[in-house]
Amino acid sequence: MSEHERRDFYRMEDRVHLIRTPIEKHLISDDPYSDRYNVPRQALLISQLQAIDNESRDLLRQVGDYNRALGSYLKALEEKIDLLARYVVSHDKELAQKETVNLSEGGISFYNSSPLATGSYLHLIVMLFPSYSSIAAIGQVRTCEKIDDQPTLYRVGVEFSVLLEQDRKLIVRHIRRRESQTIREQAQKSGPNK
Repeated sequence: MSEHERRDFYRMEDRVHLIRTPIEKHLISDDPYSDRYNVPRQALLISQLQAIDNESRDLLRQVGDYNRALGSYLKALEEKIDLLARYVVSHDKELAQKETVNLSEGGISFYNSSPLATGSYLHLIVMLFPSYSSIAAIGQVRTCEKIDDQPTLYRVGVEFSVLLEQDRKLIVRHIRRRESQTIREQAQKSGPNK
């Protein structure tokens, strides 16, 4: 992917929980959620619930069109399950640790305390807040630059090599939601000054 193509993606700075694990090229699979990657069960829970939601969204809408009361009841059950899953995940102290990243549907950049070899591969788990949505991906390190004023800090740029389509869409929705939230907050701050 060219530099110009990478710049075409929506991108934003965000605070996420990020798990990065180096992997050898021969261990890469088409499924970043494979058991071989030891995806934390909490992240897996949220991802599996999201997949079920995506698969059943049209069916739920059809049921609601046919029987509004049943559609409303099923929607309420869906919300209860979502709340329970978020509760389980939010009480994991390790997953509450956040770091600043720059995220797009094409990749992620983050700070690391040691250099990572350009061309090497990472298995990544990214938990987005406040939804606790999780994505798993495999990416290739494209850049690793030492931060001049920090003796042991590097900015690492990773391009996603394996990212499921549903996760790509999740990133895009998350970025758009956060951008809308930022615009609303700025409008509220500047509103009284008019």
